[in-house]
Amino acid sequence: MAVNRDLAAIVLARWPRPIGSVLDGLAATGAWGIRMQLEAGAKHVVFNDWSPSATDLIRQNLRLNGLTGEVLTDDLRVLLRSVRYDFVDIDPFGPPTPFLEDFFTLASLGSGVGITATDTAVLCGTYPDACRRRYGARPLRCPQGAEIGLRILLGYCDRLAADHGKAIRPILSFAVEHFLRIYAVVEGRSARPSQALVRRAGQGEFVAAKRGDAEAIGPLWMRPLSDAALVRTMNPSNGTTAAAARLLSSLQEEAGFPPFFVTTDELAARTGGSPPKLERFLGDLRRAGYRAVRTYLHPRGVRTDAPFDIVLQAFHRQTTGSTDGSRPAN
Repeated sequence: MAVNRDLAAIVLARWPRPIGSVLDGLAATGAWGIRMQLEAGAKHVVFNDWSPSATDLIRQNLRLNGLTGEVLTDDLRVLLRSVRYDFVDIDPFGPPTPFLEDFFTLASLGSGVGITATDTAVLCGTYPDACRRRYGARPLRCPQGAEIGLRILLGYCDRLAADHGKAIRPILSFAVEHFLRIYAVVEGRSARPSQALVRRAGQGEFVAAKRGDAEAIGPLWMRPLSDAALVRTMNPSNGTTAAAARLLSSLQEEAGFPPFFVTTDELAARTGGSPPKLERFLGDLRRAGYRAVRTYLHPRGVRTDAPFDIVLQAFHRQTTGSTDGSRPAN
C-alpha cells in the first residue's frame, strides 16, 4: 500500500480546494490518515473502523506520532449518510461499491473523494458477468483492460452522482499493482456527455459503439482521467518511495492524452510486422507532428494523439525502414 499512500499524500498536498475535515472511512491501522496529517497538512482527520481492535491500534499509532484525531467505530455507510466532510477516503479490501451510493447521497458540491478498488479481475475483464452485476458495465480483457477498468469505475461513480444531481471531476486516476485508485471532486451536473460505449475494431483500435451492439464495452467515462494542469504541479515529498515517484512522473507525462493506448505487440499482430524499438516508434510519431509517450500501463504501450491510421503508417515505416515521417497535408 506504500504507492497508494504516497500518491495520496502528494495529491492532497495539491488539492484544488481547502480541506478542513477528512474522513479516513476504513482506517485499519490509521496509516493513511496519519500521513495526511504529517505530509499533506490535514488539520482535522476522523478515523473510522468498525473493528474495536483496529481503533485501539489507531489511537496507539496517533500517540506514537504525537498526533490527535477523532476515532470512531461506526458502520461507514451510516456515517456517510449522517455527516459531511471536505474529503472522504474509501479504501476497502475488495469493491468500493457498498459505500459509494451512501457517499454521493450526502456529498456536498466541492467535496472530494478518494476511492480504491481491489477487485481488479472484475473491472479489468476476467469476470465480465460480475462486472455487469457490480458496476453495470461490460469490461474487456485486453492490453487496455486496466484503463477500461478505471473508466468503468469512474463511469459508475458519475452515474451514482447523477442520481443526486451531481457529477465528478477526476483529479487523478491510476491502476497499479493490485488496485485501481481515483481522486475526484464532486461538482454540479452539466449537460455535456461524460460516458460512451466503445468496441474493439481490431488489434489496438477502439471506435464508438451503439447501444445494443453485442461487442460494446462500457459504458465508460470518456473525459480525462486526470486534471492535467494540476497533476503537473504535483511533486514527490521526502517520504515518497522511488516507485511512487516514477509512477507520478509517468502520470504527468500521460495527462491530457485522448482515451486508450496501443501496444507495438498489437500493431505487429495486425500488420504482420515485427515490433520496432519503442523509442524509434515514438520518435517517428513525434516527427510527424504528434504527441507520443510511453504508458505505465503496459511495457510496450504508446499513448498518442495521432489518428489510428497515422499510427499504422508510422509502425509500417519502422518495420519497412522507410524514413518519410512528415505529417500529411490536411
